[in-house]
Amino acid sequence: MQPTLTEQRLIGLARTLTRAREGSPFYRELIPAGEIRPDNAPAILRRLPQLDPDGWSSARAQLRSTSTDSIVTGFTNGTSGVPKAFCSTEAERTALRSSRLDDGRRRLHLAGISHGAVVGLDLAEEGDFVPLLSMRYADMAADLIANGTADGARIRVLVGTTRHIKILTLHMLQRFGDLSAFGIETVEVGRDFLSPTWESRLRTWWGADIECVYGFSELRMCNARKCRTCAHHHFPPSCVAEVVDPADPDRYVPLGGRGSLLVTALYPYVEFEPRIRYRPGDMVEIAPHPCPEWGEPGFLPLGREAHCVTTGRSGEYLTPSDYVSVLADLPQVAVAFDHLYPDTDQRHYEAGNPRFKLVDNGAGPEVHVELRFDPLVWPRQAEEVAAAVRAAVPTDVRVLLYGPDRLHKPILV
Repeated sequence: MQPTLTEQRLIGLARTLTRAREGSPFYRELIPAGEIRPDNAPAILRRLPQLDPDGWSSARAQLRSTSTDSIVTGFTNGTSGVPKAFCSTEAERTALRSSRLDDGRRRLHLAGISHGAVVGLDLAEEGDFVPLLSMRYADMAADLIANGTADGARIRVLVGTTRHIKILTLHMLQRFGDLSAFGIETVEVGRDFLSPTWESRLRTWWGADIECVYGFSELRMCNARKCRTCAHHHFPPSCVAEVVDPADPDRYVPLGGRGSLLVTALYPYVEFEPRIRYRPGDMVEIAPHPCPEWGEPGFLPLGREAHCVTTGRSGEYLTPSDYVSVLADLPQVAVAFDHLYPDTDQRHYEAGNPRFKLVDNGAGPEVHVELRFDPLVWPRQAEEVAAAVRAAVPTDVRVLLYGPDRLHKPILV
């Protein structure tokens, strides 16, 4: 009988912990002697320390669990921070390539120039890469979609972050008007939040399926796609996920709850530098019920832990995902202007993400929102925004509105 997805994870976890104990000086002293089986692996995992990016980096030399033979260095994407170097073995790369679903469709990746993880390690599907560093590059990407590649192939899948996809989409609408005739079958939106209205716009404009992907460039084997059945994200069998209470990391969050994400990438997808109970700093919400298709409960990304605040009622959390949808679809709200695009004009200003942040200065949660106009000059229009924001989440929260360029350090969603 074919093992269930959960059983596959437990088998992989037992094998991963065994290899880490054998090869890593860091884990040799932490993982007890004796056989590690699928039934006892979760208990062993829970006794291991959590490692955030800084802790992982400081312990990196001791974590390594195999020789340096066939090591290749790549770089993370840099879409949510400074690009970081990471290493991989041939076994890891082979495992990733063998698990990849190659549907034969040509892809266009709207990657930044630091996306060495994609190009250097050959871990992406066959495709083309155009870093959207300026609108000149947007023209290059548009020409590829409109005219095909040098070898005569047609682009069928468009891949990028929310911001990249919006920029190229609006640019092409200006150039061509109708986009549905170019034959794009899927638009894959990674990492950033995509509001329901923008998802509908992209689907209509491109005449394509929209796929939302959550993941990490240094842990590509842990990328999670949004399920069409339950509308939640699911991790693949190549990793194990845990969700813990940020205030009490030893306590698991129940179904339907919100907490901090821990990921353990399984061998052989991560061999040289294992990441066990890695805490990337993201909040998620577990689905209240298992998915009929996957047999496991999925999750919803909520944003960075550092950008969330508590409501003061039973430790409930307010997160960027609670507000990004309503703010992204209000034309009165200012959007982030990415300075990587210095020649972008006002036609492309809609391509950014809403400028806001959640704050708690001791007097309760507040949401700070930047408008495109001065709320003192247009008080009625400003109050309409405040009312929409208050209605977005059923909890007491103050709404503070700012004029253009007055909001200090808005979050990047």
